[in-house]
Amino acid sequence: MPADQPTPVQRAASRLRSLDIDGQSWITGVAINGLLAEGGDESIERAKHLVDTAVATQDDAGQLSYGPSYPIEVFSHGREYDASWELTVKKCMNTNNSTAIGHGVLDFYDRTGEPRYLDAAERAYESLLSFERTEDGGIPHHDPELAGIKSLWIDSVYMMCPFFARYAEASGDADAFDEAVDQILVHAKHLRDGHTGLFRHIWVEQPNHYPQGAFWARGNGWVAAASADVLERLPEDHPKRDELVDLFRSHCEALLPLQDGSGFWPNLVDDPDTPLESSGTLMFAYAFARGIDLGILDEATYRQPAEDGLAAVSRVVGEDGAVNRVAGPPGGPEAPLTNTPYGGGWFLMAAAALD
Repeated sequence: MPADQPTPVQRAASRLRSLDIDGQSWITGVAINGLLAEGGDESIERAKHLVDTAVATQDDAGQLSYGPSYPIEVFSHGREYDASWELTVKKCMNTNNSTAIGHGVLDFYDRTGEPRYLDAAERAYESLLSFERTEDGGIPHHDPELAGIKSLWIDSVYMMCPFFARYAEASGDADAFDEAVDQILVHAKHLRDGHTGLFRHIWVEQPNHYPQGAFWARGNGWVAAASADVLERLPEDHPKRDELVDLFRSHCEALLPLQDGSGFWPNLVDDPDTPLESSGTLMFAYAFARGIDLGILDEATYRQPAEDGLAAVSRVVGEDGAVNRVAGPPGGPEAPLTNTPYGGGWFLMAAAALD
């Protein structure tokens, strides 16, 4: 690439900074994390604006960025999106996902020491703790319009658990470390397939079923990335650290042989006939790189697959900085491939992790 031409990372960061994404719940949260990972002055400034807006619009229940009422476009697609899916998902508006922005809120607390950031994080944390749980303690994917339906979504592991671990560090509340680990483990209990080691998307407690049971790439990415982020902060002497290490390592082992020769993973990781997909690929590259840094994964085994994944996605970054081949929300078997702010966020996070 000529020296005067912007790199894919520079193009993706520039595009992400330009997008109007205030208030888009988890999409905003992932974008903030990507901008912070890229780390340039302009990206930090844009991330701070997004975080400050989320804090200023925190609702009375503690939910960041307008709470659950902000409308998010959801594509209609997927053969598994049947009546039970509609009962479980409805409008894809829930109160767990705004906590994705909490990662950035706590980052700016670390940077500035301003109490307003920690206060906002505390309110978001207490809000999640107030939810009625599954019988074994899982914090369900929560929509106030769906009272009585308790479902665990693999997405929630990333939205909640790294935030819990970071909140534990910032506040000194060790119970939040326990919550971070326990939520990963209880989600794994219901969503991890014992034969493949892969994770399904959604489990509903009553009636006990999987309205979306495919081994979706981004869903597996959520839990791989979340596990790495929690392990980065979890004390070495935490009583469940070894259990989480084992879960993370075995999950990565299950994902490794499913990578396509191009460097991508397919949208359904166990089905090579599904489209090659960017966001899951980036999340696996990120998780592998973080696992290596933490001394959990073998560098000789995982470094090249991670670099191959990042390189594959770099080839589909447009001249305008759009990260293409991203499965549209809410994902699943037949999600159309598009470009999204969270695709850009994960590209920047994976690139930083492999730098």
